[in-house]
Amino acid sequence: GLRVLMRIDGVQVCLVADQGCAYGLTFVSHFYAARKSIVTPELVNVQISGGTMIDDVRRTIGEIALDPSVKFIPVVSTCVAETAGIAEELLPSKAGNAEVLLVRLPAFQLRTHPEAKDVTVATLLKRFARVSGERRKKSLVIL
Repeated sequence: GLRVLMRIDGVQVCLVADQGCAYGLTFVSHFYAARKSIVTPELVNVQISGGTMIDDVRRTIGEIALDPSVKFIPVVSTCVAETAGIAEELLPSKAGNAEVLLVRLPAFQLRTHPEAKDVTVATLLKRFARVSGERRKKSLVIL
């Protein structure tokens, strides 16, 4: 799912995960994806359990939004239940010129990489797809 998001032009991922997960996913996404870096607030147990995590995530989203080339900021929550349980209502829907969208990819619920990609694409379609138009028998969605 992360690789799908990393390959879209104008996208900068904000990863919400504990340090171990962030380290591993940053390496993997840089190596296998679009050779982009992931931006992530530094989250350790103090922020996760102490209640400052949402403020740290909002601050990170604001920093990402300073880049005028960024048009979309997916906030990917993953790994542990504390980071996967972020309330979307607490995040901005827009920052600078960029749309902000929470993408939940909790590792404890998703068993395979294809499943993570399905969740990612479904989340994007729910937010950005036009579903009010005429439906045809056969349709193809290209992202």
